[in-house]
Amino acid sequence: MTTTDDRSDSTSTNPVAVLRAGDAPTVHVVPWDDPAAAALRTAQQAELRDRYGDDDLGHEMTGDGITAMVLLRVDGQPVACGAIRDVASEHGRGVGEVKRMYVLPQHRGRGYARVVLDELERLARELGWRRLVLETGVLQPEAIGLYLRAGYQSMENFGAYTGVEESRCFTKNLRAPARERSERAAGVVTVEHVTWDDPMARELRRAMWDDNLSRYPEIFHAPEHAGGSEVDDQRQGVGILAVVVARLDGQPVGCATLREGRGDYPAGSAEVKKVYVAPSARGAGVARALLAALEEDARRLGLTRLVLQTGIRQPEAVGLYGSIGYRPVVPFGGYGPDLYSLYFGKAL
Repeated sequence: MTTTDDRSDSTSTNPVAVLRAGDAPTVHVVPWDDPAAAALRTAQQAELRDRYGDDDLGHEMTGDGITAMVLLRVDGQPVACGAIRDVASEHGRGVGEVKRMYVLPQHRGRGYARVVLDELERLARELGWRRLVLETGVLQPEAIGLYLRAGYQSMENFGAYTGVEESRCFTKNLRAPARERSERAAGVVTVEHVTWDDPMARELRRAMWDDNLSRYPEIFHAPEHAGGSEVDDQRQGVGILAVVVARLDGQPVGCATLREGRGDYPAGSAEVKKVYVAPSARGAGVARALLAALEEDARRLGLTRLVLQTGIRQPEAVGLYGSIGYRPVVPFGGYGPDLYSLYFGKAL
């Protein structure tokens, strides 16, 4: 697993902007067996063992295939590291893997992890690589947040991590494709409160079920989902605090729900559920309007935090949540263990 902790919520594209004056970080490419780098890797593996209760799957990894080992020093002291290795034999030509990302605990929150990651990406581009992959864990939301802010997207678990429920894998294209300009007209988005059983809301949730069925057949064809959307709707419609439906130019195109927290949910929190926008209306700001309405409802109810779960095959949703202030959190409530979920929270 990669282990990092970059707690800055800065949206700056320049990671050095969050470094504190006088830190004087320097980055060097060193041999895999460099003593300082080896000591940091040992510390990383000990932290992973404490966090997960067992050795990391790759704890016996050697320098085989390592193309670059990066060491970051502050005022001459080694405080962070990371590596890349060639995984063309597993993922195809031009693909590398980020490994052994680590920052000493007393130096976290200063942007060092992002500096190391940027240097690894620069080296990968110099090698002509087109893509990077990596793995981290669900108990490392700070690492997941770092990778999402750096432009990585979730992917299916690969290699030794296939089927490992605590693992989450990510990828980033180093040769960004040309952006396609959206031709969608803005339209007029309106949001209204309805009941859980409102026909419009029910129809939109049914469409969401069908969408999820196509994205996650492994889940939605499982025995516990026998009965389809109607049975699921009855099960989900408990503890509802608010339901909103959005219209685009008068047509109902999206829905979202606020549900009270339960069990081991964070204190003062509620859960955002059933956020869905019809494909024809995506890109028009509908989801943002729905979420803004739920956040206003939550504040009115005296709540201090919202949490939500989404899936690894919905990069558009992950990107949306990150852009409006949601940050990765550890699994909560009845979620997990599974292979497909990502978890987010936002302080109100």
